[in-house]
Amino acid sequence: MVEVDVRSELPMLRVPISLIVDDWSVACVSERGDVDYRATYEFLTDMLSLRAAGVRGKISLVPCLTRAADGGHELLGCVSRGVKGVPREALERTLSLVRGEASRYFDFTPEMLTHTVVVDLDSGELLSETEWEWSQRQGVEELTKYIAQALKVLKDVGIVASGVTSPCDFGREVEGLYAKAVLEAEKLVNGLSLTWYFLHVEPCKARVTPRLMHLDWGLGEAVVSVISCSRDYLGKSELERASGDPSKLADRWLTADGSGGRLAELYRGKSYLVFHTHWYNVYGSGDRLGLKALREVVSRVSRVMGSGVVWMRCSEVARYFATSKAFKAEVRGGGREIELVFRSPFACKNFTVSLGVEREVASVEVDGRRLRRLRTVPLEPNSWATSGDRLYACFNLRDGVRLRILLS
Repeated sequence: MVEVDVRSELPMLRVPISLIVDDWSVACVSERGDVDYRATYEFLTDMLSLRAAGVRGKISLVPCLTRAADGGHELLGCVSRGVKGVPREALERTLSLVRGEASRYFDFTPEMLTHTVVVDLDSGELLSETEWEWSQRQGVEELTKYIAQALKVLKDVGIVASGVTSPCDFGREVEGLYAKAVLEAEKLVNGLSLTWYFLHVEPCKARVTPRLMHLDWGLGEAVVSVISCSRDYLGKSELERASGDPSKLADRWLTADGSGGRLAELYRGKSYLVFHTHWYNVYGSGDRLGLKALREVVSRVSRVMGSGVVWMRCSEVARYFATSKAFKAEVRGGGREIELVFRSPFACKNFTVSLGVEREVASVEVDGRRLRRLRTVPLEPNSWATSGDRLYACFNLRDGVRLRILLS
């Protein structure tokens, strides 16, 4: 058998970038206890205004709303059954936008059931303990039931969540159990065997990537921890420091010339650029200062990094990362013709590999279909190029796909 050094690469040799927005739902509750569904709808339309720049990512959709009442909390309702203070037509308008246009650009996940206190699943009553405190002493069975209920509420309104978001540090102290529970809940509710969650933020490390928390090759199962690379630079203290200047806020992520900021630092090291904020920091007090800063960041990414990045939803990031760790390549042939047979438990769009070649490459085919040759990198879908002594190829991976390389 011919020995060939086959490596997975970043998709199309571009750095993945993804925007995470936490804490959103169909309505919010003010400090006075008023229910506001207009602000949350306006926020969603604001986010969709970024789609022209290619932005992709994840937005939380908290399934059930609560508000403080008499020293405790009151359950206002769930998106599947109605929410007190939100007219039915307003609720459906928001959910319709989520199911339709918004889901093309963003994953929507539960941030567990309430993002506040625990719901007793048997009685439907609210308990006094926060969800994140409760989670740290639960087993797989209890966590699975709770997560499954959050997924089911969204599924009941036509939203299939491919992963979940941890409210606060939900599951951090029992992360191995938590990862298993997310998988079991997804299998139970949505029939998904590749899933992911957002829990961790790593604002200081020199390199940040997702983590593969579970892989069963034979069963075709995987759980990925998607990690944010930065703090939320739209928080209250940051807003005060910026004195109302959105450019100063944007600088923390990426300066105008691309030389500074957290994203620039990690981009140079080819890290995954997953960054996060919270919906209320984007919306602000109606001044949209956070949105203006976010638009400036997106504009700078496009101008400075250009084709060096590829915007992806978090589910796409998770699938790509899991596949890059799970795939195998069997090498056949020799001389002027090399054939790679790929085995993978997961299909993956725009999967990119490289291998060393000692002679000039004449053509590259995938299952008999020629890939387009490019003279420079990065790549495009269904293309290949050479750089130095390595061949780079981008194609849609599935189990058993064959890559045929003809050398001159």
